[in-house]
Amino acid sequence: MIEMPEMNTELQMVNAHIDRLCQSNSESMQKLLDWVLSARGKQIRPLLTLICARLNGKSVDVTEIAAIIEMCHTASLIHDDIIDEADTRRGQLSVQKKFGREMAVYAGDFMIFAAISRTGIRKKHYYSSIFEQLERMCDGEVSQFEHRFDIEISEEKYIENIIGKTSAMFCIACEAGAYEGKCSDNEISAIKRYAENFGLIFQLRDDLMDFLPTGDLPGKIVHNDFWNGYYTLPAIHTFSDCRYGAELRKIAMDIKNGLYSELADNRIAELISASDGFQYTLRIMDEYAKEAKQGLDVFKDSTARQKLLELVETVRLNAHKIVSDYLSDFP
Repeated sequence: MIEMPEMNTELQMVNAHIDRLCQSNSESMQKLLDWVLSARGKQIRPLLTLICARLNGKSVDVTEIAAIIEMCHTASLIHDDIIDEADTRRGQLSVQKKFGREMAVYAGDFMIFAAISRTGIRKKHYYSSIFEQLERMCDGEVSQFEHRFDIEISEEKYIENIIGKTSAMFCIACEAGAYEGKCSDNEISAIKRYAENFGLIFQLRDDLMDFLPTGDLPGKIVHNDFWNGYYTLPAIHTFSDCRYGAELRKIAMDIKNGLYSELADNRIAELISASDGFQYTLRIMDEYAKEAKQGLDVFKDSTARQKLLELVETVRLNAHKIVSDYLSDFP
């Protein structure tokens, strides 16, 4: 992602808040929390909060709200890894793999409850919005789970799920920063539109990476989502292709029925590429990227606005490079 060294001091403050909030009286729980916090991730959501607070040129401290949002996000990842039985997270063993599923549940719960009870921002306008967005995130995750192995899932339902499970937390990250930065109601609505579209391109890029190997994610298992029955846009597009859809549907159903085939696994990306599924996904990403950038038109030109535009382009161009690198090696 984009480098923002000018925000390093504020990010350190965000992490200091997280460390302060994630203190347990239980030695066992503290070991779990220390393990989680030893790998911080890219911290995109805190960065969005810090940037959006500067859109109107204000100098305000939003590090605690950024920490709360990041804690809730991290807790959701811990729970996701339990559901997915994931072995790794952020380049190290997942909590559920290292400490067990039960302890991972407790760790995720602890982080959410600490975020609720230990913060000093409970009287802020947007405090309830955090949990409204968490509800949206849960609804999106549940809907995604309900559509496991659903080869009839529509593109519209898939996008709706992303808006819930990914865009929701981007929305509150941007909203909180903009509110503290004294943005108007119109500007806050605009930044939420930006956040929703940024969440869409962010998730679409990740969904492409599920099919195409990349050095950006060490230990990543290619086709992991597909093998677990989570069909994303490249596959959904191919399912509807009259030339290649039937074969990909058969592979999907064979996987559901426990029939492993290395040849079939190799065939997944070939079918999606032949049906233009990767390029189609890029075109949809480009549309959302355009909408995201248009959402910033209400703001005056500033370093903060430029950083938000650069974030969109960084994700979009990274996705194009991933697909281009794959297609250049395609036989």
